[in-house]
Amino acid sequence: MRCPVAFSVLLSAALPSFAAVPGLESVFPPGGRQGSVVGVTLSGKIEPWPCSLWFSEKGFTFTADPAKPGAGTIRIDASVKPGPVFLRAYNAEGSSPPLLFVVGNQMEINEEEKDNSTLAGAIVLDRAKLPFVLNGTLSAGGELDAYRIALEKGEALHARVEAYGLRSLIDPALHLHDAAGNRILLEHDGPANLDPGFVFTVREKGDYLLSLVGFSHPPAASVAYTGSKNSHYRLSLALKSGQIPSRLEPVSLGEDTPVAPLVAGKTVVGTLSKAGTPAVYRCTVKKGEVHLICVEGRSLGFPIDPVMRLLKADGSEIRKEDDANKTPDPEYLWTVSADGEYQIEVSDRFSRGGSEMRYRLKLASGTGDFTATLDKSQYAIERGKTLDIKATVTRLRGHKEKLVAMVPGLPTGITLTVPEVPEKGGEVVLKLEAKPDAPAFSGALSVLFKEEKLEGPKREKAAVFSFKDDNHRGPYALDEIATVWLALPPKKEEPKVVKPGEEEPKKEASKK
Repeated sequence: MRCPVAFSVLLSAALPSFAAVPGLESVFPPGGRQGSVVGVTLSGKIEPWPCSLWFSEKGFTFTADPAKPGAGTIRIDASVKPGPVFLRAYNAEGSSPPLLFVVGNQMEINEEEKDNSTLAGAIVLDRAKLPFVLNGTLSAGGELDAYRIALEKGEALHARVEAYGLRSLIDPALHLHDAAGNRILLEHDGPANLDPGFVFTVREKGDYLLSLVGFSHPPAASVAYTGSKNSHYRLSLALKSGQIPSRLEPVSLGEDTPVAPLVAGKTVVGTLSKAGTPAVYRCTVKKGEVHLICVEGRSLGFPIDPVMRLLKADGSEIRKEDDANKTPDPEYLWTVSADGEYQIEVSDRFSRGGSEMRYRLKLASGTGDFTATLDKSQYAIERGKTLDIKATVTRLRGHKEKLVAMVPGLPTGITLTVPEVPEKGGEVVLKLEAKPDAPAFSGALSVLFKEEKLEGPKREKAAVFSFKDDNHRGPYALDEIATVWLALPPKKEEPKVVKPGEEEPKKEASKK
């Protein structure tokens, strides 16, 4: 009698090998210029090679190097708009989680490989090439990336780092030193998230040193410099205002709005120029009106942490709001209880003041709205089985319209059981079912929720997967993705099982 172990070994040896879902962890460089071809390195477990890349926008073409696993090129059409996009590595088995890739319109320079991590070993930058974006990696613990640049008296060096915003899992700090290594500036967190920046006016002509380090994010017990092969960053440098990518700068608000009574439907712009002194706006409204009071500041890229107070004419408080919707900016849906004059007060949480403490105040229509979020960014289904896609619908500002869920473009052989969306919102489970003979599929789809109004325009929104988890410390380059990946892998041929005591059939000799 044969040993069962021998049989199991024989059976496993007869099984064919199949591709695995790509385990893409990072792409370097993490961005490129419009109209260029970028050589990239893909890190992670991607077997077999090559794989394909999907982008959330049109205009990208990836060509893998068949002889060099992990290497390839990305062609970026000149028509692609500057800004962040998502990419995924995929094959017939499924896709990797989405990663960020940033398109710019300036020169892109990649960090040179080096062995030392000291100011003395700083890489010399060519100032004639400014403005540009420098792509680098804090590749190991204790690493410091240093750069030397010559500056003229009176010039202003504009610097902005993007690392946390790329979801690189580091908290970067940016230093500026003189030629002797004496530190002049240290910037850690920026106004919107953990990525720092500065504007430095040069007092003396000479060489200056920029150094970039990273701390662990999420925070670790140790405060030592950290890094990894996936801790990429983009350092934007310029000598003129307006040359740093606009999405990394505060929104241009223009001049402050002259102080006047606040009118529904209008937007006012203001600045808390004096510390401890709030701004007060008066408005006259009628009983039963519904208004959305919204103050934007931090979300526009300014350091202000705005607080809004709704007051009666005599100054007594009706409502105080600080943060809303997981952001530092407040809003309040106000149903007016009586005709009359009211006041809306805007202040900073820490009573700060200055030219950068800017905000935008809106008294808008209180129209109901809704959002939908998904539990995952990629799914896999098996033939003859069902798959649950869980969504959470949140109704805002009294939204009551009936909603229906749909998944346009479902592949042949996969059907959707349309769920009921609760009147008050909450969890919605979309059930997909794959027929036993369904053909293979691996691609991006949208999960949509649409209003079923009898009259008027019907709003339609894609459910999103959000990256705002417990480690979120301000916005990433993109906080959510509006498509999901669905995979129904190819059928795997059943191997011929040779039972103990039987001989494997011999193959016929090929005819000449």
